[in-house]
Parts: sequence; structure tokens; C-alpha cells
Amino acid sequence: MKAKVKKVVDEIVEVLKKWDGVQTVILQHFVEKDVYDPNFSVTLDVFRDAKIPEREERESSFSAARYFESSRLRTKDRFMMGDLPIRISYKDCRRVDEVVALSDGDAWLLKERGTYLFHRIATGTVLWSRGKWIDSVLEKLDSLPDSFWQAWTDSCHRRIDHYLGDLGAASLKDDQLYFRLSLSGFMRSVVEVLFAVNHVFETGPRDFTASLTLLETLPEGFLANWGSLLRDDSELPSDRKREIAELLARGVFALKP
Repeated sequence: MKAKVKKVVDEIVEVLKKWDGVQTVILQHFVEKDVYDPNFSVTLDVFRDAKIPEREERESSFSAARYFESSRLRTKDRFMMGDLPIRISYKDCRRVDEVVALSDGDAWLLKERGTYLFHRIATGTVLWSRGKWIDSVLEKLDSLPDSFWQAWTDSCHRRIDHYLGDLGAASLKDDQLYFRLSLSGFMRSVVEVLFAVNHVFETGPRDFTASLTLLETLPEGFLANWGSLLRDDSELPSDRKREIAELLARGVFALKP
């Protein structure tokens, strides 16, 4: 981490740790990218177990902040410090505890759509913690039961089946918008199930491409078929891509988590 980036991170953490409701602060890996990379940001997940200051007080707490924006729906703050983009996401400890407590079956899917939250917790850097809460969460995430991965795999399979049906309908109707939307959903679901089969928490979409090449278990011929679905080529019309998607799906369904 560059010196000026670390200085800003340290300044932000010094503010956050003074708020009684903050339990843990985790830094995401985007900060390790070059500052001129479009995906660079100082992204912090702040886990709270009590009330934190309201928006106006949060803004005034970061005296060097410019262009401060806040989302009330998901409690996120965005601003600039110098030329560095800052992203702070406030998350409830109780929600994390509830999801982890349900991880021995499929009930956790009622609260979380996927495993991205777990990815951020497990792969981020814990900068500061008030107690041992985060240690307990990390320990549980490191020993999730097989039933957790099976439930997530089954959920992905159902969505893949659904999108295959949509691809067929869109191809028959020659509806290009419907087809592209269905293909997008299909491909995302395939990525998610491959993470599940490999017992890996899913990254964000910006890291899907790099992460796929690192997975140990992939269907035979996956990369070639995947590349064909990504190509925008007159030799690959909708009906041909649908056939490739069905072939790819058969290979995915044969994998066991």
C-alpha cells in the first residue's frame, strides 16, 4: 500500500474507532490496485453492533472529505480525500450472525442471495476490532458444513435451468434484448456455481474473469465454451449460443460440491 494511501486509511480508521457502535473495520483489496486503475478505491466495511452517527455528523467527522454522498437505503458513504475515492459500507453484526447461524442448510438464502458478503469478510484485512466478534465469525466461515455448499449449488442449478429456458424462448422469438439479459443471468449463475463447487466465496463481478482461471475444478472444455459465449460474432447467432450454453450447463451439473 502506498504511503499516501495508508495515511488516508489510518486517518479514517482513527475516526471510525471513536464511534461506540463500531465493532470491526475491514479494508477491501481494491486498495492494493494502482491508484490510476479504474477499480481502485479505499473501500471499508464497517460492522456495527449499535447505532452510529447520523449522516451529517459522519460528514463532519471526516474534515478532509469532499463531494460527500450518502445512501440511506444501504447506509453507505462515498467521498474523496485528496484524489483518493473513499467507499464506506456500514453493515450490521446481527445480520451476519443470523446468516452464519443458518449456514447448516438452505435457510441462509432467505437472508443473503449469495456468498459475496462472506468473501468480503474472509478476504478483507481487519484493520481494527473492538472485541473478538470478528474472530468468531472468521472461524465459523472457515468451517462451513458441506450442506452449506450443497444448498448454494442447488440454488444455482435451479437458476441455470430457468435461464436456459429463457435463452430458448428468446432465441425462438429472435428477441435480442431478452436473449442478452438471459445470457447475462445464465453466465453469472454459472460463475456462482463454480465458486460453490470449489468451496470458494464468490468475488464481485469485476474479479470474476481473473478468479475463474484460478479455480481448481472446472468442467471439461469450459474455457473454450465460455469464450464462445463471450464473443460477439456473426458466426455465433443466438441459437448457436443457446446450444453452447446447454453444453456448458451439462458439464456444470455433473460437478459435485
